[in-house]
Amino acid sequence: MSEQLGDRILEALRRREPPAALVLEVASSLQPAPAPAQVNAALSQLADEGMVLVIDHAPPDVHLESTDLRVVASIIVDSGEGAALAAGEAVWNSWLRAFLSTHRCT
Repeated sequence: MSEQLGDRILEALRRREPPAALVLEVASSLQPAPAPAQVNAALSQLADEGMVLVIDHAPPDVHLESTDLRVVASIIVDSGEGAALAAGEAVWNSWLRAFLSTHRCT
């Protein structure tokens, strides 16, 4: 992984409140846009280093089975993994509520 890409991911998360987002949102905010494989490698390394928590979720609809619905949350040193998990779940629940309130499966 490029140290620079990992730093860019962490910076993108730090600009959010809570410091968590869907992986796709983080990746799309990075300019120039890295390849998905680069993002995955960077996230894997950041997770191995205890810098982020990557939370996988099952798709709420069969039409989203191929969509990356992982949430990435920054692990803040003072707050720890529990706070990152809570932030990630808050982002997921917010996204899921918005999705379910507007989605009509046909």
